[in-house]
Amino acid sequence: MVSTSSIQVVVRLRPMNEKEKAEGTLPVISASASQKTVTVIKGVGSKQARSSFHFDNVFTSFSNQSEVFSATLQPVIGDVLKGYETCVFAYGQTGTGKTHTMEGNLNDPDQYGVIPRSAQALFDSLQSPAIIESKISCSYLEIYNEELRDLLDPSEKKKMDVMSTGKSVKCRGLSKQIVKNAKDVLFLMQKAAQSRKVGETRMNRQSSRSHCIFTLSVNASKKLSNGSVLESHGKLHMVDLAGSESAKTAELKDSSARDQATREQERRNINKSLLTLGRVITSLKEQTNGGKKKSSQIPYRDSKLTRILQEALGGHCKTVIIAAISPSVLNLQESLQTLHYAQAANGIQNKISTASSYLTVQGGSNAQNGALHGDNGDTSNSNGMYAVERWQEMEIRMEHMQHEVEEARQALARNYLQHQELIEKAETAEKEQQGLQQQLQDSHHTLDETKKKLNEEVGAKVVLRKELEQTVRALQK
Repeated sequence: MVSTSSIQVVVRLRPMNEKEKAEGTLPVISASASQKTVTVIKGVGSKQARSSFHFDNVFTSFSNQSEVFSATLQPVIGDVLKGYETCVFAYGQTGTGKTHTMEGNLNDPDQYGVIPRSAQALFDSLQSPAIIESKISCSYLEIYNEELRDLLDPSEKKKMDVMSTGKSVKCRGLSKQIVKNAKDVLFLMQKAAQSRKVGETRMNRQSSRSHCIFTLSVNASKKLSNGSVLESHGKLHMVDLAGSESAKTAELKDSSARDQATREQERRNINKSLLTLGRVITSLKEQTNGGKKKSSQIPYRDSKLTRILQEALGGHCKTVIIAAISPSVLNLQESLQTLHYAQAANGIQNKISTASSYLTVQGGSNAQNGALHGDNGDTSNSNGMYAVERWQEMEIRMEHMQHEVEEARQALARNYLQHQELIEKAETAEKEQQGLQQQLQDSHHTLDETKKKLNEEVGAKVVLRKELEQTVRALQK
């Protein structure tokens, strides 16, 4: 049985983009996939605050889409087929790669995100001989400014609302479409992408301005060894959350007052629903740990996002949270907020440790300080401090590059091991083929020997028959 204690929290650190590289932006966040840690350096001066966060999994700029899926959703595909609800969130500031992680490039199989890969994995699992009947349907809901839209049927102007039916919560008016294979899912995703609300901000030219919930509902009948049939009804919710933003990064230059007002309304609604989601998860974890009474009110109704996902968040589903962050110093505060959110979501069960240390740059001898600050030791002091800060920046860049080199080595090592496994499989297959060929040759040789013996026996039988006929004729005379 899947419980809330199994909530998995992972972090994905995107690489520095071309704009950040061109402008010489300082990278202050590094990650280690092997140690599953994220390290943040805050402040550039005589003191630097250094914090280390540990999570269930950490993906670096060298982690590919397949690795992210294998470590997050692939292990819970079996839970969906057993009838559980599973939910995955992509959370983080705009421009950190949430949609890339969830959807990816739908025109390049190598760049597929977790949604198309999950669809393919589900259909592959349903090919098992034990599955005697199955049906998969999907829905695609968008929440824009607290208004609901059906992305699979966007042209129809219909009333949609969230309603409670007993213990469950449903979205009235949301359509479901039956899908026969993974290609059908890709087609619907590409169709829905044309209707999704996106807009340009200072952080991202194609920033998602809405929350999107893609749900795969799986009904399967499995024949057991004793002849009975087990029916399961599972759901897989994959949520691409809109990026959290500050007012400064959300606004557009050279835009009208009306456009600015629309963008500000979007930003407030996005941040409000994200804050509500954070409160819901925190309350659930406190309740699980015994810090909050079960009778205490969980703020599901404060946001349509949390109300729709109430059944998935309510404690009986497998939940995966993917926190996406940027390494840039310009996004440091937003990245820290994302890390603290992820840390809170992980809760007591995962026992995330945070360690802080401080680096203090000590001055040298008086003669060295005099050489650095100048002979006068007065107006040149600011130049000396600037030189120290520049040196510290270079030290941070060097440390970030060392992390990148180490991650690149580990990525190459993983690729090498995978390559070696493929070579070993190919060699094993070649040996098996050679063995089969030898067996075939031996069989041909045995067949030839058998034919030869058979011909000899047939010849001997003919001779014997002739002798017998001669004997009979002789006796008749």
